[in-house]
Order: sequence, then C-alpha cells, then structure tokens
Amino acid sequence: MRLTIAMLRAVLALPAPAALAAQTGQFVVRLGRDTLAIEQYTRTADRLQGEQVVRAPRTVHRLYTVTFGPSGAAERFELVTHNVSGAPGPAETKATATFQGDSAVSTLTRSDSTRTVRARVGAGALPYLGQSFGLVEEVARSARAAGRDRYTMSMLVLGDTEPMPVTVTRGGSDSLTMMLDGIGPLRVRLDGQGRLLGVSGIGGTAQITVERVQGLDFAGLGKSFAARSLGTLSPPDSVRASVAGASIAVRYSRPSMRGRVIFGNVVPWNQVWRTGANQATVFETSADLVIAGAPVPAGKYSLWTLPAPGGWKLIVNRNTGQWGTDYDAQYDLARLDMKVEPLRQPVEQFTIAIEPSGKGGVLKLEWERTRVSVPVTRK
Repeated sequence: MRLTIAMLRAVLALPAPAALAAQTGQFVVRLGRDTLAIEQYTRTADRLQGEQVVRAPRTVHRLYTVTFGPSGAAERFELVTHNVSGAPGPAETKATATFQGDSAVSTLTRSDSTRTVRARVGAGALPYLGQSFGLVEEVARSARAAGRDRYTMSMLVLGDTEPMPVTVTRGGSDSLTMMLDGIGPLRVRLDGQGRLLGVSGIGGTAQITVERVQGLDFAGLGKSFAARSLGTLSPPDSVRASVAGASIAVRYSRPSMRGRVIFGNVVPWNQVWRTGANQATVFETSADLVIAGAPVPAGKYSLWTLPAPGGWKLIVNRNTGQWGTDYDAQYDLARLDMKVEPLRQPVEQFTIAIEPSGKGGVLKLEWERTRVSVPVTRK
C-alpha cells in the first residue's frame, strides 16, 4: 500500500497546466464516531486525480483519474482498487470508462476476466465512486456553472447499464442540496470558490458527515485502517418464533448507534422509517394473526414505523421486496399504536424480537434508549 500511495503522490506532484493552478483537497467521511473513508485529490484544468481508503465492508485503497475534454466534460475515468484488508477477494481490480456524447463504455478487469458494458448516460455525465467527495465537488462545480436553482445531470457506477439521476437544488450562495438517485438528501456547504467544505446526510439515506481537512496523514491513517475494516455497516439478520402455533419470521438489517443521537436525528420524528436499514423489513406469518387489535391474514408483508415524540405507530404494508425508501401508503394494511418504554441502558445495535407469551406474544423493537412493542395473537 505504501508503494501505491508513493507512486500516486509522484504523479500528483507533476506541474499543473498554466491555465489553472492545481487545487488540492482532503476529506474525512464519518458515520457517527467511526471514520468510514478518507480521500485526497488534485484538480487541474483537464484532470482530477485522487485516492481513497474506504473501510466498509472491507478496507480498500482506490486510485482514480478523471480526464476532461476541452468543453469541460469528462472523457475518461480510470480506477484501480487494492484489497488491503487481507479479506477474501481479488488483490487488485481495474476499471475504465470512456464518455463520448451521451454514451459511456465501461471496461472492468478482474483476475483474468474482462467485462465491457455500454450505457446511455446523457451529455455531461460523471463517473460515480462511493464515498468520493472529490467527484461530488465536480457535481457542485457543474451545478454552480449552470447558474440555475435546480440542476440535473447523471453519474455512472462503472459496470451499470443505467446511470444514476442527480438533482441539485440551490439553497443559497454557499449551500446546495443533492439527491444522487436514492442517496440523500446531502446538504453541501461550499466556500466562495465553490470548493466543498462539508456534507451532512443525517436524517436521510446516507447518514454520513463529510469534512474538508488539511494536513491529514493519509499514508499513516491508510496503513492503520488496513487491518481495521468496519465490516457490513448494517448487517442482515432474521428472527423466528412460534406464536400459538403460527410460524412468524422477520428479516431486517441492523444499523448501530456509533455514538449518534438516533430518534429525532438519524431517524427523524414524524416521518415513516424503514425500521432498520437497506431493504424494507419483511414480516411473514403462516397463520392469520391479530396484531394490536387488527387482523393480519397469513402471508408476507413489509413493516414500517412512524416514530413521534407523542407515540409510535407500526405500519403493516402489503408490498414486499422493495428498497427501504420505497414506501407506498396505498398498500397499507394497518397502522397500529405501539407501546413505548424507555430503557435504562442503551441498545447499540437495532434489534427486533418476537417473544411468545401464553396464547400470544409480543413483537418488540429496541434501539438507543427506546423499546416499542405490539401484542400478537393468533386469530
């Protein structure tokens, strides 16, 4: 890893074109108290070069280069990813993309195989790289240059056949709000030159914070992170139980507190919550039930909640298999009042449990210092 970082630094040290003095930057990406990624970049008139260390699910070191044409549009993207964590997987992968007109061609090389993918992306598209805020700054640059209150463009994940739609809304001279497909909203702060100073995704789907920093010991931190991957940030889990002979199962993902205030912050009040992370939480029963007084026929459902300071509601929805931001109220089967109890000790990782009790049971959710629950009986 030290060798690749040294090599990139040598490239970044090359003289910048006279038309534009090199602009450099460093970012720290955090999820609560955990550092999720670090990045540094150099931008010249016709090139953006950078490197990242990203710690989830395994630690990888990425080197990337975007080359821009005379019009300012991206023409070529090169990415090399090194697996520095020692986790299973290829030690190195390479990918490139060429952008021409409204199309892009991606080439992905892994071990001895190469895959080529074509996509229609629209003029002015940029590549997308997870946790790269050098590239997000490019989006902000394009939006500011357009001079409109609302700006749209697209970004391409290498290997995808469809681009990500990007929407940027101007909030003032020093702020923008971005939606990168389903990622966001990201609230972006800028300086007078349009450089990205910070980003907050708290309360949205990303939940990260980003800070522009100076003097980051990139090589030292990268080395220390190599053996300290964060793993899957919100791992999948399931719980099963028998309630009065009915087989009940819940499949969900389990985010962690990571030092954050959860309810009213990470999970906003008075907004429907996916009740976990990633895909929508799934509830399945083999027999007809009564949950908090409402009949729930045998079958499969998605579970959502509506947290509020004055009380919670459990939402049983007939749609399943959707991403956790794709809630559609027209498919609601029931909205049920939940019992709310404070916990003496905080629960670090979101937990769903089904506890059989007598002729019925209790479905309960716990996170931070809150427990909410509903009674479950067989019909």
